[in-house]
Amino acid sequence: MKFSSYFLVLFAFTFICCNSPKSNNKISPAETEIEQLPYFRYQKENLFPGDGSLLRAEDGVALEDGRIIVVDQAKGLRLIEKDGSHRPFGNFADAGFVHLPPEQIASPNGMVLEHDGAHILMSDVADGKIYRINISTEKVEMIYDHPYGVNTIYRDKTGALWFSQSAESINLREMFQAVNLPVPSGAVFRMKDLKSAPVKIMDSLYFANGITMDKDEKHLFVSETMMDRVHKLEVDTKTGEANYIGVAVNVGAPDNILIDQEGRLIVASPLYNQVIAVDFKNHSQHILFDGSTKDNLKQTNEWNRRSHLGMERLELLSPNLFSPLPGLLTGMFYSNEGQTLYITNLGNDLLKYDL
Repeated sequence: MKFSSYFLVLFAFTFICCNSPKSNNKISPAETEIEQLPYFRYQKENLFPGDGSLLRAEDGVALEDGRIIVVDQAKGLRLIEKDGSHRPFGNFADAGFVHLPPEQIASPNGMVLEHDGAHILMSDVADGKIYRINISTEKVEMIYDHPYGVNTIYRDKTGALWFSQSAESINLREMFQAVNLPVPSGAVFRMKDLKSAPVKIMDSLYFANGITMDKDEKHLFVSETMMDRVHKLEVDTKTGEANYIGVAVNVGAPDNILIDQEGRLIVASPLYNQVIAVDFKNHSQHILFDGSTKDNLKQTNEWNRRSHLGMERLELLSPNLFSPLPGLLTGMFYSNEGQTLYITNLGNDLLKYDL
């Protein structure tokens, strides 16, 4: 069968039109480019300040001028200058803070920089006290004394305060028993303001730990350390209503968490000596930092084995689990401009990585 010249012309015209580039449908490189996140390993050169003089620097925040503040077991907080020099920060003794081991052991733990940039909140996981610190005057006020230890805190834009209770413990010994043989006495509370009574919004957690919100403060994330998961709740910051959504991500023994500038959930895993970025938009996970060794992983595997069999595991929280890191990895925070990553731990130095 022969095509007429009309059909040949029509075919040629259709072929050219369908295969010609169309400028209005072009995809720019920026739209297709996938951001390459960094991957860091432990190096002694990244110890900060590097003199081994910190004391249980479990959490920290960055100030706008480049300085950072971390918790300090003996003094409450410690201010670290950009050159690494540091000093105690805040008049904690005037607010009733006491660390006199072995009779009384304090345990400053969680920190958050308020949205006004002028105040810091710090919680003590041993005795349950929550302190508010004025950055410019260094005045410290004890705003609430919880019956049990308070792990981590978050204050939203309305002024409401959210905090986690790891267990019904009144000292570190009792708290670590909830790590040894987990019990569902962890909970999350909300205070409408700094003078309101707390309201429980979540309970029956096996060691509630890190707590944070997304950028729009429509979702609350809570680490449940002994169940290897981070929960997600839909919240109304004005009314305090909280509705459980589900498990946001499974990570080995999640500790502190934060939301980065791109909306990713950043999770610290002391069990694996890792910091992990969870990208909900692209449904992916990326290891930002991995400080594990073969010897560490032997301890990790034994921890998992005992966990699955319901066996005691506290003795595994030894240097064999985290060495050569300064201490058990607990969290991380970014510099104000987001170009430096600080990794916190229960040791005597931070880790500092420039992005």
